[in-house]
Amino acid sequence: MSRSNNSEITIATVNWHSYDYLVKLFENLTSKSKHPENLRFLLIDNTDGKDKKVENLKSQFQNLNIIQNNPGNLKGSPAHCTGLNVAMQNIETPYALILDPDVHIFKKEWDEFLINLLDQNNSFAAGVSFPRWQLGMYHNFPNPVFCFFKTAPYRDFAPQWSAYDVSKITLYWDFFRRNLLRCGILINRNLYENFAFVRTVWSNLEKIIGVCSRDTGWRRAVKAKKNIIKTVLFQPRIVSSKNFNPEDPLQTLAKYFELYCYQNEPILTHKYSTNSAVFKTAQSHNSDLWFKCIAQSDSCE
Repeated sequence: MSRSNNSEITIATVNWHSYDYLVKLFENLTSKSKHPENLRFLLIDNTDGKDKKVENLKSQFQNLNIIQNNPGNLKGSPAHCTGLNVAMQNIETPYALILDPDVHIFKKEWDEFLINLLDQNNSFAAGVSFPRWQLGMYHNFPNPVFCFFKTAPYRDFAPQWSAYDVSKITLYWDFFRRNLLRCGILINRNLYENFAFVRTVWSNLEKIIGVCSRDTGWRRAVKAKKNIIKTVLFQPRIVSSKNFNPEDPLQTLAKYFELYCYQNEPILTHKYSTNSAVFKTAQSHNSDLWFKCIAQSDSCE
């Protein structure tokens, strides 16, 4: 088999009326890759065909496979998990990248960079974990926002992405611990980013309370920690209000959205629109600002 075939990558994402983001995502991944001919796009349509616009992607991007999925009555992360599980069953390339539609990669030749990164670190997965300000989440393993992996060992490691299918007693116990950890909603992202005291005290408290938000992929994180499995993680950049420069697009991305770095180099941004009072920012839903900052940052390269 040629080196080209050995480096083929399936890019898998789940659609929920995300057409505008998907167009920009696929364009971004193609233009920034070193070997775009090795990319295979896999779109799991969680609208089960109701979002007619995604069919337009077939005429815009080669090597695109769209699979319809019906998550039933599930919503949010549990519904997203069903799409990810369908994706895992349909990956046939040596490498794969699972990511959210509202992601933008800054790293040029990201495909070669990620493959080399796994080899250099003797690892089978790299990506982003939940940010530290998301108290109660797991922070030691790549989550579905951006997870790049060697397909065979990753599939053998843990095939299921499912979230929340635990007993009601566990859910109530987690709810109590989560509110205890976050003091209801008093300890939020803004406080975490702006006060070193909060970061120190509540990070230590989180170690005692443990994972109390069993979001997508939490079983993988627990299994990886238990078995001391090494992965490569990109870290979220924190910007306090005191040091914030609104004219700097990267700082704006870090403050109002999410900006992930590897060895201090910006690798990607995640918009992360949320209604959570604990995690949302003043600009969380401002797509225009997110795209504007991306354009400004790319033009500075």
